[in-house]
Amino acid sequence: MPILVLTHEVPQVAPKQDEHLTFTFVTDGVEAATRQATAAAGDKAVSVTGGASVIRRLLHAGLVDELHVDLMPVLLGAGHRLFEDTDPLLNQLEKIDVREVGARTSLRLRAG
Repeated sequence: MPILVLTHEVPQVAPKQDEHLTFTFVTDGVEAATRQATAAAGDKAVSVTGGASVIRRLLHAGLVDELHVDLMPVLLGAGHRLFEDTDPLLNQLEKIDVREVGARTSLRLRAG
């Protein structure tokens, strides 16, 4: 599967690619990135890895079916609030699964 990278700017030096690993840089928003990823995946699932701002944009756009959140008891700087400005959306999240492995707690939530 190709890797789509949501970014504000395409890097001047492209990362190393081959027939098994390709990168496409998408600069026109989460909706465009999701459309391209869905087209590339065909009938397979699309998975997004990102930080709080990407997740918030996907939630606001209604593009999330499931949310997987891994929590670790480590604070790195001030960070970004994952569910900031998403209050109405939080009421639509349904817990699917919770697992604890060592210090990590993994949550699976279904978006309404």
